[in-house]
Amino acid sequence: MKCLIVGLGVFGRNLAIQLAQLGAEVVALDRKEDNISAIKDEVAAAAVIEFSDSSVLGRFPLSEMDAVIIAIGDDFESSMAFTMRARELGARRLVCRVLSPMHARLLRLLKVERLVVPEEFAARGLAHSLLMRGAVDGIDLGSGHALVEAAVPPFLVGASISSRADLFKKHQVRLVTIKRPEKTLLSGLLPADPDSPVAYRTLGLPALDDPFRKDDVLVLFGAEKGLRAFLEAEESSA
Repeated sequence: MKCLIVGLGVFGRNLAIQLAQLGAEVVALDRKEDNISAIKDEVAAAAVIEFSDSSVLGRFPLSEMDAVIIAIGDDFESSMAFTMRARELGARRLVCRVLSPMHARLLRLLKVERLVVPEEFAARGLAHSLLMRGAVDGIDLGSGHALVEAAVPPFLVGASISSRADLFKKHQVRLVTIKRPEKTLLSGLLPADPDSPVAYRTLGLPALDDPFRKDDVLVLFGAEKGLRAFLEAEESSA
């Protein structure tokens, strides 16, 4: 997969790195030399361009790209100019970061395939994680449904999916997977550093008879009301 990203602020830079780590061939463009220097070793190619001249996109084979992402986050006119130029050059899939409601309306008129508001997306996810007991992250999927990561509730520790199937069914909650603290060769040999972030590994499809552990993080899908009730269930009601 080939992707071109214009704009390497926090959103564009992290998107470029994530795509590259997933195996995509990424071309990253920005007007700041510092941003290019910070990412050039992470992607296939990176170059400094002027946002005031959208014709620079003509130097790149946009029609051969699987996705062109306009991630400019602080310049309405440049974002629109690069979006229109990318459309003219035959970009097959165009994704744009939205700067304002007016910007979103104009992008829809240009038939941009996907509009992204990273701040709004992050805020909705944070809202879910703040309102649900034990939740550490969340993604709003719309229509009242969400995907959340939450610390395993105490009443599930030692139990298995099959033994608590009635509780999952009652609240219409689906267990997508489990994230478990990663064990290394030095685990248990060195004292734990409370300031070091915990590394987790994703188990994939959980086994029905695998017991939940006290440090597990559950990835759950369901309606917001059901997720909240499930995470707030007490031992006596489980």
